[in-house]
This record gives sequence, C-alpha cells and structure tokens, in this order.
Amino acid sequence: MTMAPDAEKVLTDLVLMRSQETDPMGPIADYVTKRMKALGMAVRRHGSAEKPSLVGEWGKGGVVLSGHLDTVPIGTGWTRGQGEVVDGIMYGRGTNDMKGGCAAMLLAAEGLVAADVPFALCFTTDEETSMDGAAAAAKDPALGAAPAVVVTEATEFDIVVREKGLVQFSITTRGKPAHASMPHLGENAIAGMVSVLHRLEDVYRPPKDPLEQMTLCVDTIRGGTAMNVIPDECVAEVDVRYPPHMSTQAVLDLVRRKIGDARFEVKVLHELDPVETEADSGAVRTMRDVVGPGAKVLSVPYATEMVMFKAANKRLMVCGPGESAGCHIPDEKIRVADVARAAEIYTEYCSRMAGG
Repeated sequence: MTMAPDAEKVLTDLVLMRSQETDPMGPIADYVTKRMKALGMAVRRHGSAEKPSLVGEWGKGGVVLSGHLDTVPIGTGWTRGQGEVVDGIMYGRGTNDMKGGCAAMLLAAEGLVAADVPFALCFTTDEETSMDGAAAAAKDPALGAAPAVVVTEATEFDIVVREKGLVQFSITTRGKPAHASMPHLGENAIAGMVSVLHRLEDVYRPPKDPLEQMTLCVDTIRGGTAMNVIPDECVAEVDVRYPPHMSTQAVLDLVRRKIGDARFEVKVLHELDPVETEADSGAVRTMRDVVGPGAKVLSVPYATEMVMFKAANKRLMVCGPGESAGCHIPDEKIRVADVARAAEIYTEYCSRMAGG
C-alpha cells in the first residue's frame, strides 16, 4: 500500500516515545500537536497539564477520529525489541493498543486536509487509568457537531456498537485483633471475607453468554499485618461488567442481597455506563460499506473511551487495526500494512460522511 512507508515511520515515532502512566506525556502530546498544526489544523487542549487531551479540527462538522496515546507498562517476557519490525509486523508496547490506530489517524489527516474534507482528531493520554481526558474532550464543540465519532481501538476492522457497563468496588470486612495463640479473644476479618465471597460464588462463576450477562471477578484481596496477629481488616476488590439493561445500583443491590447482613462495607471505586449505538444507523452502515462486507457489527464485554462521548454524541463506534486479544501482552504487535489500511478507511469514511 502506498501509505505503508509513512505508516511505519509514524508508528515507530509513537512507539519509541514511552507513555505509560508514570511517564511524562508532554513529548508524545507535543508530537501529535506539531503534526496537526503543521497541516494547518486548529488544535485545542483539554484536561490536566500532566494528562492532556487534544482536539485538532479541520473545517467544521466533520467526523471525529479518537485514540489514546498512553499505554500499560512494558512489563516482562518480551522476545522482541520496542519498535522492531519483522516481516512487516512491528513489535512494541502500544503498537496494538493503540498507537497503531493513532498513527492511522495522523496519516488520514494528511489526505483529508489535502482534499479539504472537514474532520477532527481527538487524542487522550489517560485512557488506561481514568479516562478523565476523554470526559474533558467530550465538551469540545467538534464532538457534538460530528456526524459520527470513531474510536480507533483494535477491532480487526470489525465495528463495535455496544459495550457493557463497568463498576469496580471494594468489599471490606472488619474484625478484632488478638494474639494468634488466642483466636477466641479476637474476630478474624479474613475469615469473614471468606464467608462473604462464598456467598457470591454463584455470581462470579463465568456465565454462558458473557456479552449478554453480568460478569463478576474478585481480582485483589489483602488483609492482615503479621502471621501471629488475628487480622482486623480484609479488603477485596471486585470488577463487574454488566449489560445495558442493568445499572450500577442494580449490581450493588444484587451483591448486597447475596452477602446479607454480615459486617462489611462496599465502596464504589470506578464506574462507566454501558453504551450502545443503533447498529442500523446511517453512520454504521457507511462504515461497514467502506470496510467491506467482511466487517461484523459487534457487542463487546470491555469498555473504551466511546462511553465518555455518549453525552456529546449518539453516533459512536469503535473500528481499528489490530486484534483486541493482542492488548497488554508481551511481544504486542501489529501489521504495518493494517495501519496503512486503517488510514485509507478513515480517509474514505470521513469523505463520505462529509458528503452526506
């Protein structure tokens, strides 16, 4: 593809700029800002100084392409170098999630500006943690005026129109400390947690249909101070993904009914609403026509920044290069040709949507 050499260059630039939570986001934010300004785009900055979100616009009323520049930590277990290319495949943290999509956005911008097609790009730097940047960017007028907002996360070019809701909460059981040789004088908070989690056993068993049913996972647990001290506190952290017909309150009510009247405290740590776009909408049909007949229209169990834009725009979808199962793993990778193809898809989609 004609865009492949440029795709490799831009993707390499992005991948070699570390952007996990503890890294400064200034360099990578400045990189995309400079590229957009060099094209003559109007760039607006939102969110915090440390974790900014950026909206670059050309013309008015065009499609918004959105992606996040931050990554999870590189971690261990890699056999390939960061930015290494083998047989047309680039390896590196963020190649798939989701600097491939961000590189495609920047490449598409060049053709769209040259053709004077209205569009906007939205880049965030805190998707892997809080999504506060997307919430701030959602207030930009470009998001509300867009005929569609396309999040360029990895979907293998399928079109995601529905995501489950998310609520993460902690359960705390409390007891009374005592010497471990005299447990009758204390109250064991860990034993209390075992009882609580046992009552949730049928809920955290994986359901038959994880797309349509709630899933609950107990993912962390901590308690106790020493081997010879009866623990007076135990905390478990729980992740729940729920379908659109439920709500955070319905989830918490279910958990409380299961747990009963045991001595415990439930505290919500993070929540995201479910989000859904009409699968037969004109915006989705046009994307499917551009991608080709092989594109599937999907529901997924995970959350993207699509949910943060739902108050600003109802025409939302996720479609991008790379594999959703290839995120957050050692030897994360993406085909450079797929990044180039994504740029061509976004260019064509923005052009068609601008033409009505």
